[in-house]
Amino acid sequence: MVLLSYHLDDAHLVVELSDAVDLDNEAAIERELLRLMPCCGPSTLIVDIVTPLLTARALGVLLRVRADAEQRGVPMAVVARFETAREVLNAAALNRILRVAHTLAGAELRSRGCPPGAEASEEGSRTGGLRERLRRGIRTADGSGPGARAVGPYAATSLPRLPLPRFPRER
Repeated sequence: MVLLSYHLDDAHLVVELSDAVDLDNEAAIERELLRLMPCCGPSTLIVDIVTPLLTARALGVLLRVRADAEQRGVPMAVVARFETAREVLNAAALNRILRVAHTLAGAELRSRGCPPGAEASEEGSRTGGLRERLRRGIRTADGSGPGARAVGPYAATSLPRLPLPRFPRER
């Protein structure tokens, strides 16, 4: 199996996953991803999921490739363009582990360790970025911010801590 791959820039290799991963092609896709992965160094692997169908076998492949990338010291991120693919990753609680983003630009930021809201829109960058948006109470692109409800195993760490309101004591 041959996967479409290209360099976003000198430090980012993008591999497009355009087929649904099933029993017949799972091993071939994993071998191809591992073959394309840089051997070591600062190069980043971005897996661009171009299909809305994300199977359990695809999740297994992504986790095994991520483990191999971690051993090699290669940062990895995943682009999930379709809402259904993002829902599967969210339901499996893999957003943080696989560094999931909506766009290639977001994946590039996530591969450097930026939080999910870092891929905010241009309006967010004009208003002073993520920290300023959170301070002003504006929700970020991923829905986090004041009043947002955190879910999943990383709920306690995925949103910034905001001060609790103080209530007057009753006598």
